[in-house]
Amino acid sequence: MSYLRFLKKNWRFVGFGFTMSFSASFGQTFYIALSGANIRSEFGLSHGGFGSWFALATIASAMTIIWLGRVIDRVDLRWYTLAVCIGLVLSMLMIASAPGIIILVIGLYLARLTGQGLLMHISTTSMGRYFDSDRGKAVSISAMGQSFGEAILPVFILIFIVEFGWRESWYIAAITITLLLAVLIPNLMRDYTKRHQEYLGRISLKPNYQKNIKRQWSRSEVLKDFRFYVISSVVLSFSFICTGLFFHQIHIAESKGWPLEILASAFIFFAIFKVFTSLCMGSLIDRFGSIIFLPIMQVPLIATLAAITVSDAYFIPFMYLSLMGISIGILMPVMGSLWPELYGVMHLGSIRAAVVAMVALTSAISPAVFGLLFDQAVSIETLSLGCIIYIIASGILLIWTFRNHLVKTFE
Repeated sequence: MSYLRFLKKNWRFVGFGFTMSFSASFGQTFYIALSGANIRSEFGLSHGGFGSWFALATIASAMTIIWLGRVIDRVDLRWYTLAVCIGLVLSMLMIASAPGIIILVIGLYLARLTGQGLLMHISTTSMGRYFDSDRGKAVSISAMGQSFGEAILPVFILIFIVEFGWRESWYIAAITITLLLAVLIPNLMRDYTKRHQEYLGRISLKPNYQKNIKRQWSRSEVLKDFRFYVISSVVLSFSFICTGLFFHQIHIAESKGWPLEILASAFIFFAIFKVFTSLCMGSLIDRFGSIIFLPIMQVPLIATLAAITVSDAYFIPFMYLSLMGISIGILMPVMGSLWPELYGVMHLGSIRAAVVAMVALTSAISPAVFGLLFDQAVSIETLSLGCIIYIIASGILLIWTFRNHLVKTFE
């Protein structure tokens, strides 16, 4: 089925996934980092200090996601979504009004839990669960919501911070997203009941369907599977590296001599390449499956780090963010399709909750590690070289683990 035919038939529910993905931007590292310099200045924090508080908030959110993430398998998706959206808005208001570090960290915890964690969890789990043959397309289109946020939010928020202040920019964002979600979600979820009944019919294990379904792994079974950890070693490298680069983007720009206006403009290229790649990947995943693309997606990430290492020229932000966009543009639809492809859909929420928690933990460690290294005068070039070495090592292990599958794919 072509993208246009697919969207014509499923625009409401895919639009719901897109909206959840976009809303998740407000808890993502790139968005919070836009206020990072102002927060550090107002609360008297160093790079490592802010990174450590951010890490604490993210680790706490990861621990919570392990439990809250699996709830999506047992409750009505509409109520689950409502609760998470309320939590996101509350987090933004807490950050905006924080009188001291404690309230700020609690606000960051809620933002990471709802934004980075549960809203993306809702989007990806819903697309993976309710679509079978066109799962790649559904995940690719819904993931564009975050790309849209990455394209437009940095420009607007930097303008708001300059014109009104960093706190006021968070208030404006909280009011805007509240109104947006209140209008869109009820309309986009209008056909959810019918879709959920169809899903229940597919997994009911009736005799005429039994032969067509795959094994439905539980989370405990998945956690005993060696392949899960090999894949995770690759996925977590994306979380660690990209989070570190996004969180300390202002410091990196200053050390490289890049004007912030150039950095903000380069994010548009990041979003464009991410969207284009993601759209291409949807059809490819539906045709070839997800596993083959796991080692491929590491190549542009290596190129990203190499670009940062070799030059301080003004075109480098556009180059490295474009390459990072390609890499993440492959990663997101692959991760959305891979887990149901390998382990089934019945316990998908629980399985993805474990993955999201691991990603959150890695993204928690990354800003603190990057910040502490920067405080010790370690250059971004040296840090990038170390990351390249890890990516190559994890890629070799990945190819060895899935060598039989990769050979069959190319036969």
